[in-house]
Amino acid sequence: MTTKKGFQLDQILNFRKEVEKMRKIDFAVAKHELDDANEQLARAEYAMLRLSEELRKKQIDGISALDLQLYADFSHRKREQIVEQRREVVDLERNVAEKRETLLSAAKDKKVLEAFKERKVQAMKRDAAERELHFLEEISVQKKGHRT
Repeated sequence: MTTKKGFQLDQILNFRKEVEKMRKIDFAVAKHELDDANEQLARAEYAMLRLSEELRKKQIDGISALDLQLYADFSHRKREQIVEQRREVVDLERNVAEKRETLLSAAKDKKVLEAFKERKVQAMKRDAAERELHFLEEISVQKKGHRT
């Protein structure tokens, strides 16, 4: 698994880091789209509320049948738009959840490989330390042998 050059799976680790980075971007884009859709929905609902209040005031003051029909038609279209916007928000929430899961999976894959790399690096350090200790012991034995 390891060589004197280092960790052989560095290319895979780098790839997994890039995948995670792309998944973060995908998640951020999806979250931004959801936030925009929620904001648009809130504006539409607020506009509908204002329209209802305006119509109520006009009914109190007196409104012609033609104007009442125009308000009713407009109100109906706005309600349909709000229903459609709510569907879009639900779809975008589902998309964000999927992107979050994909991101978590990519992060997990990267962490697994990073942990594996760390174990390999520690093993290489232990091996090097053992070889150095063995080498120093060998030198020590040879020096003692030359003195006697």
